[in-house]
Amino acid sequence: MSLDIIELLASSHVPLSLGEIAAKLELSKAAVHGVLSNFEARRYVERTPDRQGYRLGHRLWELGLVASESIELPKVAHRHLERLVELSSESSQLAEYCAPGEVVYLDRVDSPNPVRANIHVGRRAPAYCVATGRALLAFQSKSEIDKVCDGPLQSFTKKTIVKSAKLRRELDLVRQRGYSINHGEYRGEIVGVAAPIRDHEGNVIAALSVSGPEYRFTVKHAIALAPAVIEASEAVSRELGQHFLQKRRVRGNRAC
Repeated sequence: MSLDIIELLASSHVPLSLGEIAAKLELSKAAVHGVLSNFEARRYVERTPDRQGYRLGHRLWELGLVASESIELPKVAHRHLERLVELSSESSQLAEYCAPGEVVYLDRVDSPNPVRANIHVGRRAPAYCVATGRALLAFQSKSEIDKVCDGPLQSFTKKTIVKSAKLRRELDLVRQRGYSINHGEYRGEIVGVAAPIRDHEGNVIAALSVSGPEYRFTVKHAIALAPAVIEASEAVSRELGQHFLQKRRVRGNRAC
């Protein structure tokens, strides 16, 4: 019923009264009034100045902007992935957090080398043992971090962190230095370095990484590349923020 009300208001060119909404959806006024009161309190709908009609509220517009950021993210990030590949000669990835405890890869630019990390767009990986995953997990809610750290933590290689206390220390390090390192914890002999991307409000929404085979891309190389990965992730964050401001100005101009 709740989504039916939202979709009805979205399809209407004019505000609708309580009675009109109830009649169109064949629902009781009492039931519709309860939903609308909740929506109004949370800014999903708003009343017209005369208090007789309902229309969509600002909160839905805000959520729409967040959704549009997710859609624009691969477009904005792609050239920065390409730049990281130019700098490192290793593969570069873009990923976002996908609860519970996973990351999903949104984009990738391959290394020019024939031997490279085997990561596919659309695939998922456990967050606690890949570089992008830890760069994202470190900034999730306490409840999500507790859920992942308290396990169970599967061992994929002999280097996989499977103890809660050690994983928590690693996440603390990510928050302190602004990047994460993976040393063969998910796929043996693969090293990765990642840094978080933030939205216009400073929330971590994705991560950029560079990864490659350890014989060529050592942990020492990954740490040396970390400033460039952080710089790239910050550039993507700034560009996403600029997109948000532009859309807000456009909406403001239309409102005038």
